This record gives sequence, structure tokens and C-alpha cells, in this order.
Amino acid sequence: MTFLYAIVLLGILIFVHELGHFIFAKALGVKVLKFSLGFGPRLVGKTLGETEYCISAFPLGGYVKMLGEEQGEELEEADKRRAYSEQPVWKRFSIVFFGPIFNLLFAAVVFVGIFFAGVPVSNPDIGPVTKGSPAAVAGFKTGDRVLAIDGDKVLSWDDVERTLDESRGRELLFSVKRDGNTINVRVAPEKKVVTDILGDRKEEWEIGAAPLIYPVVGEVMNGTPAEKAGLKKGDRITSIGQTAVDTWQDMTSLIHASPGVPLQFHMKRDGHVMDVTIVPEKKTVKSPTGEEKDIGLIGIAPEGNDFIRRYGPARAISLGFQRTWDVSVLTVLSIVKLIQRIIPAETIGGPIMIFEMAGRQASIGALNFFTFMAIISINLGILNLLPIPILDGGHLMFLTIEAIRKRPLSEKVVMVAQRVGLALLISLMVFALYNDIVRLITGKMFP
Repeated sequence: MTFLYAIVLLGILIFVHELGHFIFAKALGVKVLKFSLGFGPRLVGKTLGETEYCISAFPLGGYVKMLGEEQGEELEEADKRRAYSEQPVWKRFSIVFFGPIFNLLFAAVVFVGIFFAGVPVSNPDIGPVTKGSPAAVAGFKTGDRVLAIDGDKVLSWDDVERTLDESRGRELLFSVKRDGNTINVRVAPEKKVVTDILGDRKEEWEIGAAPLIYPVVGEVMNGTPAEKAGLKKGDRITSIGQTAVDTWQDMTSLIHASPGVPLQFHMKRDGHVMDVTIVPEKKTVKSPTGEEKDIGLIGIAPEGNDFIRRYGPARAISLGFQRTWDVSVLTVLSIVKLIQRIIPAETIGGPIMIFEMAGRQASIGALNFFTFMAIISINLGILNLLPIPILDGGHLMFLTIEAIRKRPLSEKVVMVAQRVGLALLISLMVFALYNDIVRLITGKMFP
């Protein structure tokens, strides 16, 4: 099934990409000879009008073949007006450009659909409160549910975080429900400078309270200490050793601080009290600043404190395009950080990783699979816009130079550049495949 999910995902994304080239070629009067999903020998196909539509043997790719696209192609005089090579630069640029753009637009459509259908969001419940923080000074307690801030209704923890960021330190009036009563709490967020996953420092406004996540097991990873000890989905951890556990953060702080140390877990399962001993596996992790430290992990994920929040059409469209923009920016920054060697090259994944993750996300649910599809679509669009010969971005670079010079580059220069681009692309694919194989051998498929 993993293979099937991956083929479906890649097939859709390639079709969308080539559809962008195809639609704009047709719209601008260029004759399209073939629209193929996949490379190699034709499996099935049909000619409609002047275009052959087919599915080829190797699904990891696809192409649109236009009249006059290949260098040195002989053209009859009557066909020249519809040949790609005879079109003005702006037409050729548009045809090439809208392949990657269709991938970005497709991702936006998927995200819009996801927000419209509903996404899991955390309830606005106060979890652990940091000692000495504004939340602690104001009197917030674990379990408080935020009802409103400055009179504006709060539905999820996302609403809380957005309001804090917009406050810029201004005092806020929280209405919270505690033990069946509604009380008002005033608190002024404080500015924190944090390092994000890309190593960049940025400002955040917070009060020193995290969302409440109960210590209930939502997922047990294969081959981990938790699985070997017999933990199951739905298990509620009540204490570790002599320390009571009220939140997921309480539990993880104890586990992280005990790599290689046997821990006695007390938990409830289907109304029964159980005890198990688990030895957290030691793992060396690197912070965004590059600092390494050893922590303990047992291989579980939380059930969460979530509900499905659905958005109206206008809000779903706004959020969908915003999410596409955010992921696109993150993708570009990640490429820059890879070049700067801030992000390790070991994180680069290839086809095996995509196949594995496609199957994994599909097994979790449709929401995860479509989210993964949108992210891969954005990556495909961004990567194809890179100015590397043989990619769409390389063709756009040549066309830009042609527009500036008022004449195209020589065939020899283009051919040499494309060979260099092909060598770079093959080297990257080999390296990504090597990373995939290493992850398979070590059992660490996901970095």
C-alpha cells in the first residue's frame, strides 16, 4: 500500500505540474504533440486532436512535448507560427513558469480544502505555568480554560497565541473558567528572543504558559522502548516513580532527564491500574544554536487535547493561501540554510523517504496525507524554480538572459550548461538516495 500511496501522490503532483505547462502552451497558441504522465515506453494512450495523451512506464516524472521545443528541430514553414521556438520570450517564459506555479496553486487549493473540512486544534486550556512568569504572577493555574481575551471570544490555543503576538506587551484581560466559575485575570505578555528551527533569532510575546496536553498515549512507535514495554494507545500515565504526572510536559521532562535510567511508570488502562518499567533510549539532539545534548526517549506521541475546527469559505481561502506562503518561505529558507550548512545535509531525503512518508501519513489519516501532498507540491514547485540548467528555473534563466541580450545563447553554451545541471541533479539524487539507505539500515527513517 505504501508504494500505491506514493504513486498516487507523485502522479497527481506531476500531472498538476505538467498541466500548468500544457494549459499555457495551448492558451498561447503553441502546438502540443504529447502530454505524458511518466517517462519511458507508453503503456496506454489516446490521441485527441493534435495531442497524444499517454501514461508511460516509469511514473516518477512526466513531460509535455511541444512542436519546436528541441534544439535543431526541423520545422515546416506552415508550422513555424505554432512552434515553441518561434514564440516571443514572454510566451516561452509563461509556458515554463506556470508549471511550478501550478504546484504552488494546487497546494493552496489543498490547504483551503483542509481548513474548510476542519483541522485539529488545541483547546484553549492552560497547561504547565512557568515559575516567576507573567502567568504565574497573575495567578493562572493548570486546567484554566480561556474563554475570551479583551472581550474577544477564544476558541482554540491558536487564538491565544495570535492575540499574544499582536499585543506587543500590552496588558490583556483574560476571562477564564476555573472549577465551574468564570474569573478575570490581567496579564502583560513579555518579550522573548527565541531561536527557530532554522537557527534564526526572532521575537515572541508570551506569558509563560503552555497549552494543556494530558499524559495520554496517542501513538506508540515501532521498535521503541515503549512498544517493548507494552504501552498502548489510550494509556494514561499517572506518575513516574514517586512523581505525579498531570500533563504531558511533566512526563516528558522526567523522560528526557533520564537517558538509560530505568523508570517505573504507573498508568491506567481501561479502568485498571498498571505498572511497567521502561528504560529511555539515549539520543543526542542538536538545538537550533548547534548545541548537542543527550536526552531520553521512549517512542510515544500524545493523544492531544484537540477538537476539529472548521472554517467558513472566506476564512479557509485566507488561511489556505497564507499557509502556502508560509511553507514556501520556509522551503526557500531551508534551501539557503542547507547551502550555508546550518541545516545538516543528512536531512535531505530522496524517493525512498517520500514513499515511506506517503504511506505513513496515509495510514494516520486523510488529513495527514493531503497535508503531506501539499507540502511536497510546494517543494516541487520551489525546487523547479531554482536556476539550475535542466530544471524549469534553468530555462527561465536562459530566457531572461535572452530577453536582456535580445538574442538567445548559443546552442553549445546551453548544451554545456545543461550537462552541468544534469550532473548536479544526478549527484543530488544519489546523495539523497544514500541518505535514504542509511536511514533504512539504521532504522531511523525520519530525521
